[in-house]
Amino acid sequence: MNMPRPKPLWRPLSPAPILMCCLVTGPVARAAEESTPSSATRPNVVVILADDLGYHDLGFQGSTRIHTPHLDRLAAEGTVFTDAHTTASVCSPSRAGFMTGRYQQRFGHEANVPPPNRGMDTSEYTMGQAFQSLGYTTFVVGKWHLGDPDRCYPTQRGFDEFWGLREGSRQYWHDPKRSDKPGSRKAIEHNGQQVAFEGFLTDRFTDQAIRMIDGTDQPFFLFLSYTAPHGPLEAEEADLARAAGRDPYVALVQNMDDNIGRLLAHLEKRNLREQTLIWFFSDNGGVSASASNQPLNGKKGIKFEGGQRVPFIMNWPGHVPAGQNFAGLTSTMDIFPTSYRLAGGDTTPRPLDGVDLMPYVTAQKDGSPHQQLFWKKLEGAAVRVGHWKLIKTAGLPVMLYNLQDDLREYNDLAKSRPDKVAELLTRYESWDENTIPPQWGEGKQYVEIRRNEYIRFRDSGRPVPLSVPKRKNGQR
Repeated sequence: MNMPRPKPLWRPLSPAPILMCCLVTGPVARAAEESTPSSATRPNVVVILADDLGYHDLGFQGSTRIHTPHLDRLAAEGTVFTDAHTTASVCSPSRAGFMTGRYQQRFGHEANVPPPNRGMDTSEYTMGQAFQSLGYTTFVVGKWHLGDPDRCYPTQRGFDEFWGLREGSRQYWHDPKRSDKPGSRKAIEHNGQQVAFEGFLTDRFTDQAIRMIDGTDQPFFLFLSYTAPHGPLEAEEADLARAAGRDPYVALVQNMDDNIGRLLAHLEKRNLREQTLIWFFSDNGGVSASASNQPLNGKKGIKFEGGQRVPFIMNWPGHVPAGQNFAGLTSTMDIFPTSYRLAGGDTTPRPLDGVDLMPYVTAQKDGSPHQQLFWKKLEGAAVRVGHWKLIKTAGLPVMLYNLQDDLREYNDLAKSRPDKVAELLTRYESWDENTIPPQWGEGKQYVEIRRNEYIRFRDSGRPVPLSVPKRKNGQR
């Protein structure tokens, strides 16, 4: 099935979502007041996404157990955002927020794992469409997870080429009896055609990314969406042999770092490194028993910081300051307006919730890119205003934390600060008026599971182990 490249879906700005002017009406529009980049300075853009990576599990994040020299170099030679957040603590809605630069609740992409006939609203404008409109070649390699139907397929949503899987996770080796059964949405596909592959999947993703870069002489936008270190926790023997405790999670992270190093070396060999803006982040916090979200409390799936505060790097030699830790409140929604503006883009069909980060990282603007951020998934929600954070979920009293004094979220201040609770709830309710109901749900059993996880982390007062996923011994 060869899918045609669609025409850009330019639409007039919708008046409905314009309430939160400081967030919505237009980081991209505001950036138009500054000079437009020339074609000579327009960067290639590479977004590298890890899957279920623990907040602590990189060298530049403080890990001594997991060795990541290539990501450490990317961080040291770029800017690291230390208060950066995804738009959800689970995979699919997190990707929808990043891909559109908008809160995914505005178009009902709130729950995880879209059903077989559902996916991200096709009237939403993607980063792929935005870069195609600027004459870029656009690629996706790896995990898509924004809908199985053909109408949601990457080549229908702004990308010239796709090599990867439609759904969320799969084995790391080709297996025609499981992930690679005919018609499986976990199978590897190339532009709609199921394909076999040899060897380890993370390696093959990088091979394909390099091939696509070599196949264009135009500026390119590459979304490299690794499945590592998402379960099943499988690794090759060579990677296990050099991993602490032969831990397959450690092996997966280190192998991913090796592959990022390969990609960087190839860009340097092609003399493209100075022309390429690179972003790195994780779609949410860690969940594996081997993962660490320290010093944060919580895990993937819930609204404590360990679920949605993520490692976040921006690197463009000569343009983005090196060795900088930027402490302002930041979102992965900001990747869209920042990159689009640097590529010469101006307006988008719908207003973005993300903010152009360049004026902040280059000190042209003071303060924080966001004064407030919001999260919502079915029965649970959170709001951040300055250093204050409120969490509310069905069946439990609201929780309130001052992250400046209590980053671990051990000291619930809801009872002692009812004024702050009322303020944050009012802000959340005002934002929520501009969202729509979720377009699909999740199993009712997960509500109780999440409620118990909130209680466990809320009442711990100390670091607690993450849950143990299904895992393989990693040998093959």
